[in-house]
Amino acid sequence: MCPQKYDPACTLYRGITIKAPVSLVFQWVSQLRVAPYSYDCIDNDCKLSPRQLIPNLPPLELGQIVMSCFEVIDFEIDKSITIRAISKGYGKFHLQDIVVSYLIIPQKEKSCRLLVKGLMKFHKNLPGRIMKRLIPGLDLIMMRKQFYNLKMLAEREGEDS
Repeated sequence: MCPQKYDPACTLYRGITIKAPVSLVFQWVSQLRVAPYSYDCIDNDCKLSPRQLIPNLPPLELGQIVMSCFEVIDFEIDKSITIRAISKGYGKFHLQDIVVSYLIIPQKEKSCRLLVKGLMKFHKNLPGRIMKRLIPGLDLIMMRKQFYNLKMLAEREGEDS
């Protein structure tokens, strides 16, 4: 969960319905430890994010690295994962901090909603204020791709089982 005294400058919400069991969607979200599942040439050094669940992936733990620049700060199996930026590389975007929570809400028997809440703090200088206006649109593009990839992979895997 987000630290109690966290005062974000920008809060973003995203969501998608996935026709797959909660446990399967959670496995795919947990696999963000391996790759970002967005635009691979932008955020994965042009390496293709895996298209199958990785067998024997170590259990999720606090402090694990996710998408190469976040760490797991909280999770509940088959329900949620919260990550926080560890890379100071975000400084080039004039961001001070980023916390992102993925929440999976069961719907029907083999369907759920994947919701994401992103909290961002920006530097108060002029570039930071400009990025505060640009990042939500850029995040929407990247998160939309990540959501559709996770949806496609989980639904395909769900059909096979």
